[in-house]
Parts: sequence; structure tokens; C-alpha cells
Amino acid sequence: MQNYFDLYKDHTVDPATQQRLNQPVQDGTGFNPGHEEFLRKLMALLSAGTLNPLMPQTLYNAPVYQALSEREQEAADLAAVNLMSLIRQIEALWKAGERATFQIQNLVEAVFQKKSAFEEKHGNVYII
Repeated sequence: MQNYFDLYKDHTVDPATQQRLNQPVQDGTGFNPGHEEFLRKLMALLSAGTLNPLMPQTLYNAPVYQALSEREQEAADLAAVNLMSLIRQIEALWKAGERATFQIQNLVEAVFQKKSAFEEKHGNVYII
């Protein structure tokens, strides 16, 4: 294996090729309407400062969260940390100016699915 590395150790990639490789893969079909609306709502909450991706508690629908049992609140807290991790990734990609990339679409789908699965059991706990 080392021989292969030695073979190409001084190889320089053409700048045009590198620029093309740095572009994220685009999905020409774009977002489905429900996910696009979800993403717009998410970005509006982030822009307004209502949702702070570094503070999971900003994700809660307070009256619903307060009505949960202690065990359910702990589950909501853990889910919120995981959701915020995905939301931070979405925000970073969105700020980079990328639209309709596979990465953003997959992250939006993951947030949507995790949120929906949790809220099916515990009610409308999150503001997104």
C-alpha cells in the first residue's frame, strides 16, 4: 500500500478539477414540498434567534414539555441534543450557500423523522 502513496506523493491536482470536486452533489429534483417548508421554518427560527442551536432548551414547546413526566423530559432532553446537532449541520451548510444538496436534504429528513417519531409518543414537544 505504501508504494501507491509513494507513487503519487508529489502529485498536484489541477485547480479546475479540485474546484469541481469541492462542489457538493446536487439533486435536480430538489426538496419535496413538505421538507422545503420545514427547512424554511427552521431557518426562520434560527434567523430570528428563537432557536439557538447551542441551547437545546430553545427547541421546547414549554407548556407541552412542562406537562411531561420527569422520565419523558429526560427523553426529550436527549432527543433535543441530537436534533440540535443535526440542526447545526443544516445551518452551516445553509450559510455556505448550498441549496438542494443531498447533504441538506438528508439532514432535513433526519430531523423531520426524529422529531416526528418522538412527538408521536409524547405530543408536540418541539417548536419545529
